[in-house]
Amino acid sequence: MNVLTLYLVALGSFLQGTHPDSHSYLSDIMQPGEQLLIDTLDLQTSGLCYDVAFYRDGILYLKPGEEIIYLAPLDEAEPAQGRPLFSNKDISCSPAALSFSGDYSRGYYTMPVEGDKQRYMEKIFEISIDGDEVSATAQAAFTKDPSRNLHPAVSMDASLMVFSSDRLPTSGGLDLFVSRLTDEGWSSPENLGESINTSGHEWFPFLDKLNNLWFSSTGHSGYGGFDIYFCPFNGTGWDLPRNLGLAINSPNNEMGFSIHPMKQMALFSRSQPAESKGIAFKINLHEEFSSRDISLVMQEMANPVSQMVAPVPEKPQSTPEPESKPEPEPAPERKVNQGTDEVIFRVQIISSLYENSFPTVLIEGSSYNTHEYFYMGSFRITVGKFTSLEEANAFRLKCLNSGFKQAFVAAFRGGKRETDPSVFKQ
Repeated sequence: MNVLTLYLVALGSFLQGTHPDSHSYLSDIMQPGEQLLIDTLDLQTSGLCYDVAFYRDGILYLKPGEEIIYLAPLDEAEPAQGRPLFSNKDISCSPAALSFSGDYSRGYYTMPVEGDKQRYMEKIFEISIDGDEVSATAQAAFTKDPSRNLHPAVSMDASLMVFSSDRLPTSGGLDLFVSRLTDEGWSSPENLGESINTSGHEWFPFLDKLNNLWFSSTGHSGYGGFDIYFCPFNGTGWDLPRNLGLAINSPNNEMGFSIHPMKQMALFSRSQPAESKGIAFKINLHEEFSSRDISLVMQEMANPVSQMVAPVPEKPQSTPEPESKPEPEPAPERKVNQGTDEVIFRVQIISSLYENSFPTVLIEGSSYNTHEYFYMGSFRITVGKFTSLEEANAFRLKCLNSGFKQAFVAAFRGGKRETDPSVFKQ
C-alpha cells in the first residue's frame, strides 16, 4: 500500500473506532511533514518585507504605503480587520524583527540609527508595554557600538536575547549572538559559534517556549537562498542546526519562522526576489494530530545539515538585503586581458551547493561582485582578479579580516582552475 492508501485505511478505522491506537498508528505511517496543514495568508505586505509574526491572538504585518506594523485578528487575518499595533506609537520594521516577553510587558525591535558619515545602522530598542500603549523606549546598551544589530529574539522569561549582528568575532556576513539578562542589564554578546554561524547570513532567530532556536541562513547546505533551521536547546546553549526539509524550504527564501506560545500553529514567509514578490504562510496540524506539539512535529522532520542531500534548485535566486542596509559603491573587477596561457589570481572565500548563491559579498564594508566556478562537486566563490600574486595576497588579508576564515588565493589559466604549484612562484 502507498502512504495515501494506508492513511485512508487508518482514517476509516479511526472513524469506526476499530483501531486500538489510531493516533499512534497515523503518526507511524505519515511523515511529520504530512501531519501539517500549510495555508497562505491574505495579508498585503510591503516592498521586500513579506514576513509576519504572532502577537497575543493576532498576526503582525507591515502595512504597505504606511510602512507601519499592523495587527490583524488570528481568525480573520486580512487587511480589512487590521489596526496599528500600538495606539500611541508607530513601529516600522520587519514583523519578524519584533519580539516580546512571555507576559507582553516588554518588546524588542530593530530601528535604523544615523551613525558617522550619515550612514544608518540597525540597532535594537526595548519598549515597555501597557495594554495597547508604549510607555518607554530605550536602546539596548550593547548595541551602542559601530556594528549592526538586528532581529532580536527573546526567551519567554526575557532572560535570553539572540540577535543578528556583524560585530566581531564573526564568521562572515551577519552572525547570531546571544546576550543574557543580569542584575546589571544585558551581558556582552557572545557569538553562537561556527557550528551555527557561517560566512553567509544568519537572520531572524526565534526562541520557542523551550528556548529551542529557529533561524534562517544562506550559509549551511540547503535547498537554495535562505532556509529555515532548528537547533535544540541543551540547557546552556544550542546543538547543531537541522534543516526543516522540503515541507518548508524551497529554492526561494524562507524566513521569519515563529511558533505561537499558546496555540499549535506557526508562521513563516517565502520570497521570490527575482520576481519581487513573496507570500506568508500559517502552519496548523491536521485535525487527527491536533493534540500533538507542533514544535515536536517540525523537529521530527528536521534533517541534520551534515546528512542533507540537496536537489538542484529550479533557478538561481538572489539574496534579499536586510532593512536599512547601506549601499556602498560596487568595486569593479580589474580589467585584465586574459590570454590562453596567462595566469590570473582570485581569492576563494566560500563553497556552495548552488550556483549564484552569493552574487555579491561585503569585504571591509564594500560590496564586491563574485566569480564562481564548479570544482569537485560544488560551486567555489571567489572575489577579485589579479595578475600579481602580491596583490592577491594583500586582498586575501582583507577577506580574512572580514570573517572569511578559509580565504586563500587560487590560480586560473584560460578560465579554468590551475593546480600547478609553479604558478605561485613569482
